[in-house]
Amino acid sequence: MGNIGGTAHTYVVKAEELPALYYLDAAHPRPLTLEWINRGTDQKLRTTTVEMLLRTLFAGAQTPSVRKLHESAGLRASFRNERERMRFSKYFLKARAVMGRNREHVVTAIFDQSEAAERAVALLGVEGIRDEAMSLVWRASEYLERKYKRKKGYGPGGVAGAVTGAGVAGAMLGVGIMMIPGLGPVAVAGAMASSAIAPVAALGSVIGATGGAIAKMLTDHDVDGVSATLYEREIARGKIFLSINTKGEEVEPKEIRRLLASQGGHLF
Repeated sequence: MGNIGGTAHTYVVKAEELPALYYLDAAHPRPLTLEWINRGTDQKLRTTTVEMLLRTLFAGAQTPSVRKLHESAGLRASFRNERERMRFSKYFLKARAVMGRNREHVVTAIFDQSEAAERAVALLGVEGIRDEAMSLVWRASEYLERKYKRKKGYGPGGVAGAVTGAGVAGAMLGVGIMMIPGLGPVAVAGAMASSAIAPVAALGSVIGATGGAIAKMLTDHDVDGVSATLYEREIARGKIFLSINTKGEEVEPKEIRRLLASQGGHLF
């Protein structure tokens, strides 16, 4: 839950609630400043401490000292006046509610290798899962030739085929490429391709200090905020993201998870 900070017109977001920022309505008031603090002492965190916090926030088991950092840290936003602070509070509480909704209809996994993801997609198809229910996201530059040059006549699908060797891309419909600063070309296939690329291309950040283009895209497609943050990091490292929207599908989510795990999928 957000808290009012130690100075006037401030709002503090707990570290554990950071993913809710991905769900903020675009009309929310923008803060004048943002700073990471210890909520108990109201003191600013050192840069090295902030780096450790963000590096470990959504990882697995942690040491007692790291857990204590997670519990005490907060992002303090300062606003021009109390009216803007109150408006932000309402927007953030609404974002938290959205983040907390049940999203059991979406099954997600990360694959270390494109071949494993391709096998999983093929098996899902055999089980009756439609292409329209599946989405893939991967860092296309991981599969580029060292001196890759775009050839004339390539549309988005052609580019995807070139950068992946027609592997994963060839298994899906509607492939597109988007450029993300710091990552380069990122390929999106399946259900996300038609609706994600334009918004992500125009996305800056959520409130100026946090949030990533890939994570925002995933939350827009019902991936919860914590998982989206983890997946963005894994995609940046060259892993393959696969999601299945089970609404309207005859295969149970439990069976889909079993199938993904059998092909080497890591389920968070």
